[in-house]
Amino acid sequence: MATQTGKMPVSRFLKEQRMELPFPSTPLDGKTVLITGANSGVGLEAARHCVRLNAENLIITTRTIAKGEAAKENLLKSNPESKTNISVYTANYSSFASIKAFADKLVSEVPKLDIVILNAGINSREWNVTEDGWEEVLQVNVLSTVYLSLLLLPKIRESYDASASLMPTLVIVTSDTHYWASFKQRSQADEKLGILNAMNTESVSSNSDKYFMSKLLEIYFLRELAKWVDRNYNGEVVVTGVNPGLCHSELVRETGLVKMFVDGFKWVLARTAEVGSRNYIWAATAGKQAHGQYVGSCEVQKAAVVVTSEEGQKLGLKVYEEIGEVVTGIDERVKVFFQ
Repeated sequence: MATQTGKMPVSRFLKEQRMELPFPSTPLDGKTVLITGANSGVGLEAARHCVRLNAENLIITTRTIAKGEAAKENLLKSNPESKTNISVYTANYSSFASIKAFADKLVSEVPKLDIVILNAGINSREWNVTEDGWEEVLQVNVLSTVYLSLLLLPKIRESYDASASLMPTLVIVTSDTHYWASFKQRSQADEKLGILNAMNTESVSSNSDKYFMSKLLEIYFLRELAKWVDRNYNGEVVVTGVNPGLCHSELVRETGLVKMFVDGFKWVLARTAEVGSRNYIWAATAGKQAHGQYVGSCEVQKAAVVVTSEEGQKLGLKVYEEIGEVVTGIDERVKVFFQ
């Protein structure tokens, strides 16, 4: 078990980056798995594991059909004997309308969803605003991820079978960078939508911190959603968050000197995308032990102190309520998750 101090000093980060993680071996026969953002990097490698582990159906999302079809060809080429049926859908996390269209189409077309891994996300120091009026990292990593998870959760629950060896599971991909979030926006917590509005204000939010903050907010959300599932779904869906670690991937959208620095740092310390993806499969098959928890290095770990402390728990509820106000304003169907 990794250190449970709720902190991530450099020594722990370096140690975990070098850890040997268990190779996934849990069979996925008969399971339908959805992985978003699966055309490259850790998402693609997680999809490859699902094919190797005999998932009956694998659904991948990408921003374009062409990227999805290329990823599908890549997966089938590496597993030519596989009987896994691979489907490609498109979804643009920078648009709530796209998320709604994707979710509605998926729910109407697939008979079940056993495992959902919400991997799509971005990391950029640039300040970009989406067509919906939100800073792009905040919308993609938090608001759209939450919106999609809530639209799919009822479908995931339908897969519950008390006799099955695996629980229906929703995995939200977060990050160990949440330990380093400054969270200066907490000073606006007493205001209506104070935290989200502060994060959506360029003069208040730091471009270097907004990715860390987005991952912190994801953990706040999934912890509260897990409580809702326990109250309303009798705990019949596992809701968990997973950290793949620093990996070789296309997550960081930077150019110039920043890209050179990041690439050099990753060359020395990063895991391969395949090794990082082992965390996804572990979290997706861990069952109740991972429910409402933060997973890293293929084990349940203690989230940051700002999450687990008494103050953190109050902030988590406030974040959940603020997110609820935003997504309920988009779609009344998700209101039930905030009552």
